[in-house]
Amino acid sequence: MVNQEDPRVLRTRELIRTAFRDLLQRKGFDAITIKDIAQEATINRATFYAHFEDKYALLDEVTEQAFHERIPEQVVNAQEFTDDICEQLIIMTHQYIVDFYRICRIDSNPMAKLVDDKIKKLLQQTIENIFLRGEDRYRADVHHIKMMAAMTGSAIYGAAHYWLNAGEKSGTGVLTDIARPYVMNGLGREIFRR
Repeated sequence: MVNQEDPRVLRTRELIRTAFRDLLQRKGFDAITIKDIAQEATINRATFYAHFEDKYALLDEVTEQAFHERIPEQVVNAQEFTDDICEQLIIMTHQYIVDFYRICRIDSNPMAKLVDDKIKKLLQQTIENIFLRGEDRYRADVHHIKMMAAMTGSAIYGAAHYWLNAGEKSGTGVLTDIARPYVMNGLGREIFRR
């Protein structure tokens, strides 16, 4: 068992993640092998497998790490889901999707689905945490809050993903002007009341 707190382990994991990100830009996910990652990270295959089950587990971790690095501190600490928080999440989600699809050469449907599902899940968890910290948490049960977070996350993700695929060049200001009112109107305060 690898000690996850050992500085050598942390350095090795970072080498692996960096190598993987670099390879994603050059080769695309389907073409990358564990041997490629190990060579790029200057480790052996056994070391890779000591840290990750396979390249899918590595993709999952890289996706999550990149998502958490992008969340603005104001969103992380939000006590309420406001217009400003909603706008920040829309912009962050859009930029995250742009980076993954354009920079990382998502060249396979299975990879795209894995990344999309992971982003949706992380977005939902972020929104759920804000809802649970908010003043309305006593008016709704946890399942209700989880459902609202899922719907809100899906709306934000769907709008950001559509904007990318439609090739919109108008910028995220137009995207937020369209999506934010839709999301916020759907979250009217009466939704949390029973």
